[in-house]
Amino acid sequence: MTVRVVLADDQTVVREGLRSLLGLIEGIDVVGVAADAETALELVGQTDPDVLLTDLRMPGIGGVEGIRRLRGGRSRTQAVALTTYDDDATIVEALSAGALGFLNKDADPATIADAIRAAASGRSLLDAKATRAMLQRPGEATPTAYEPPDGLTEREVDVLRLVASGLANPQIARELFVSVSTVKTHINHVLAKTGCTGRAALVRYAYEHGLAG
Repeated sequence: MTVRVVLADDQTVVREGLRSLLGLIEGIDVVGVAADAETALELVGQTDPDVLLTDLRMPGIGGVEGIRRLRGGRSRTQAVALTTYDDDATIVEALSAGALGFLNKDADPATIADAIRAAASGRSLLDAKATRAMLQRPGEATPTAYEPPDGLTEREVDVLRLVASGLANPQIARELFVSVSTVKTHINHVLAKTGCTGRAALVRYAYEHGLAG
């Protein structure tokens, strides 16, 4: 499967370098490039890519708000943040906005490609610093097994645990012996009940509430 990507970065050298780099990777097709988030969102609407690979600090609304609008618009396009800003606050902000992946720009090409492919498949790939930032946030007390938080049902908790383990919807369906459409329904219910905006946020939620693993 060819993964179609829109790339957003305000630095021309970085933007064109990434386009050239990704163009050399089999199975990845850059269908648009943008210097700001607004243009990137327009390109997403025009080209319907699988993944938006975006910097976070850009002129205009910026990458985080761009990700938030992308996810708020119910686009099927997943977002991966690739940035030099990897402080905990920025990481949490991007993941809370709905980014499914987070990498520093010093990541090697293979890791960037893996993050793009993972996001296109609905899986989250975070670098080590992003994972630590997500898990070290102050959480709430772990609920008992009989009292899932936010009104989640036991089956919704099962689905959440499998999402947190990195499984894609078809894999979750096989684990639970249900259809993929049923898994999607459960995930939509979990998103609505928890207020999460994407799978990365669900992973964080699962760890914060002792529901992962």
